[in-house]
Amino acid sequence: MKNAEYKSIYSKYLDLFNEYSEKVFSSVKSDNNLAEAMKYSFFAGGKRIRPVLTLAFADSLKGNLNEVLPFALALECIHTYSLIHDDLPALDNDVLRRGKPTCHVKFNESTAILAGDALLNFAFEHALENCTKAEHIEALKTLARLSGYMGMLSGQQTDIENENATISEQTLLKIHELKTCKLLTAPFLIGSILFDKDKEDLSNEFGYISGLLFQFTDDVLDVLSSEEKLGKSIGKDLKSNKLTSVKAYGLNGTLEIIKSYGEQAENIAKSLDSTGFLQCFINEITERINEN
Repeated sequence: MKNAEYKSIYSKYLDLFNEYSEKVFSSVKSDNNLAEAMKYSFFAGGKRIRPVLTLAFADSLKGNLNEVLPFALALECIHTYSLIHDDLPALDNDVLRRGKPTCHVKFNESTAILAGDALLNFAFEHALENCTKAEHIEALKTLARLSGYMGMLSGQQTDIENENATISEQTLLKIHELKTCKLLTAPFLIGSILFDKDKEDLSNEFGYISGLLFQFTDDVLDVLSSEEKLGKSIGKDLKSNKLTSVKAYGLNGTLEIIKSYGEQAENIAKSLDSTGFLQCFINEITERINEN
């Protein structure tokens, strides 16, 4: 698949997801600022990587995209809520997200907390309304596990507990596995559960490697890029003395590891997806460094 074709197909999935999201959220209303805050963060922009991957992988398995859209929306709601809470003063204390003021800056801290809570609840409310068979329930349970206390949230907590600490490579990889890889595994496990259970092992493997690749690349961009390009504050990890791959391996060492992860991810992608879409996705991650 050529780059131009990849971008065209990506835009097709993105448009489909955005159209669906706008329709769903048109009925989300409240007598206070809560619904407004939910929508502010959900529609703040971004590439919608996780829902696009959910749709693309389901399509590669010849799955029904209308069937998977509620799960793609639930996944993006969970991702958005996690960003709202990440940006809070008690955690990363960030003021910029996707080039816009973060939710607690736009509204206030208490509203941001509740908006995140509301998006998390709405994720499962909407998905459950569209569950009509056992595989749907299994996919939703998997999403809850990946994002819950054994998954993403555990990674966030381990990250907090190890700020300013000298920790091992093993702990660093565990933080990244839980905090980043779990939600990047969700698109592939959801598709596998719904349309081809034989792909579950490969889905787990690809989600892990591509998640590490994504996080290590993000660590490098936090050093090399700019707020204008990333749409968020840069250099905060270094200032807050967080353990990152760049701190652990140095810039050149991290770039070498990124190259290795990219090769591994590409090899898995060839077995997981015959369309070439996932290979292009991997190339796009690594190309972000060359653009800076």
